[in-house]
Amino acid sequence: MKKINLILGAALALYLAYQAYGSFYYGTPYQGRDYSPDQAFYYQKYRLFSWRTWIPTMTMPGDGDSSRYSVGGYLRVFKADGTLQGQSYDDCIAVVEVFWYDDAVGGFGCSEHLISLSPTAGKS
Repeated sequence: MKKINLILGAALALYLAYQAYGSFYYGTPYQGRDYSPDQAFYYQKYRLFSWRTWIPTMTMPGDGDSSRYSVGGYLRVFKADGTLQGQSYDDCIAVVEVFWYDDAVGGFGCSEHLISLSPTAGKS
């Protein structure tokens, strides 16, 4: 019985370590998928874990929700089948405005992003 508890405890610890790794280094989806007009690609924002999000902050009236600016993460572009096409890091992923172009995805937030799409995208 003691050996089974030890094995279950080790399995739980490995599972929690894997989840923590994913939150710290890969990120968790911040919003749903947004597909390109031809449905060949989609982008999704991923936020990274930050201790700052756990600390309550107070802003002055009229400042808005400044806590949104302190969440770093990635803008990732995928092909429709789920393969990663490209990614770009931003310190304030929540406020990144994303635009579809003919051969790229552009994002404007705390920094500018341009992720090119494959030249054979959308061609049959």
